[in-house]
Amino acid sequence: MASGPIQYEEYLEYSKNFATRYCVDLSSDALAKAELKIGTHGKFLLGSFFDLEIEENYFDCAVSLHTIYHMSADKQEEAITKLLKIVKPGKPVIIVYSNPDTLIGIVKVAYRRILKGLSKLGLTTEQEVDVSSKDLYFHSHSIEWWARFNKLADVQIYPWRAFDVKHQKMLFPNNAFGRSMLSVLFYLEETFPIFFYRNFQYPMIVLTKNNDET
Repeated sequence: MASGPIQYEEYLEYSKNFATRYCVDLSSDALAKAELKIGTHGKFLLGSFFDLEIEENYFDCAVSLHTIYHMSADKQEEAITKLLKIVKPGKPVIIVYSNPDTLIGIVKVAYRRILKGLSKLGLTTEQEVDVSSKDLYFHSHSIEWWARFNKLADVQIYPWRAFDVKHQKMLFPNNAFGRSMLSVLFYLEETFPIFFYRNFQYPMIVLTKNNDET
């Protein structure tokens, strides 16, 4: 869902063991670019996921990366429920989501409050505390929110990526030392998965549809 143009080469690997990859997107241009990359291996559905008629209990897997949290907060449950309807019983829906309660977020809020206080004292400028608005709608629910799907699926949560791209570039230099830092980070994510998906940026939610769900 929301395949886009299949942005990264690594994303092509996701469907290599499947007969067909269905790409759903609102953009015809994105789907055209996706088709150039996967050709006859793909089928392409243009339109809103909510409006498309898709056969239930059909797919062996459904994937949505960085999409659900850009949907209206009150539509996200509907989208996930539909994803569960269209996969076969016992098969997974895999969602990369955004955690609203990260440690780095807490630090940023504290930093902004400090700057705002300094601004009131005339020790810094208002421009330094301005937060630029995001053009793309964004709302992420808490980790606990996902428990609502327990009756439909076995819900497992894993750390997918600890930092967003901006923070990762700031914290990890693009050299051998940075690669070593990432290796340590990956080791820590695997060793302490609960800590990382609860406190860092991008959890991966795997919802395996119940066998008795039709």
